Amino acid sequence: MSFLISSQRTFERDALSEAYYVISDVLGYKVHPLKSRVPGLAILRFNEETNPFRVIDELSQYIHEKGLLVACLKIVPLERLVKTDLSKIVENAISLASVKILPTHSWKVHVRKRQTNLRTFQVVEKVAEKINWGTVDLTTPDLEIRIEIIRDLTGISVMEPQFELSMARLSHNIARKMV
Repeated sequence: MSFLISSQRTFERDALSEAYYVISDVLGYKVHPLKSRVPGLAILRFNEETNPFRVIDELSQYIHEKGLLVACLKIVPLERLVKTDLSKIVENAISLASVKILPTHSWKVHVRKRQTNLRTFQVVEKVAEKINWGTVDLTTPDLEIRIEIIRDLTGISVMEPQFELSMARLSHNIARKMV
């Protein structure tokens, strides 16, 4: 279990430090940082088996009580972290999807890639062709098969879209509540 943390370029250390402080010191989870070697991205890995979606809920509650994080732009939960290899990505994505996506769910494959030769269409096609249950919904799915490719590491999650913690979206929601 890990989190992909995005920030402005050159602020990766600040974002990682901020996320580490809140998740480790305030919320009490044991984590350690991983370098992504991609500008604007950092990875925070949990030392023990943890439900990253519960941590996202706790982070959201912390942000509503204390205010927005400053250096972090987005925090994306990653249930699996694997070597960037198409067959491993497909295998892990299908493994998670088979447990989480029910025949009544709608879903989509969401791929974000950085510094890799893999093609988005190639990844989406290989994953989607193996899932023959539920329905595809590209606009408002119940679940996303989230694949984050960062050079030689790939993070994979099957999650509800709102579990991507975006400071911009939270800021917008907070501003709307004030009006």
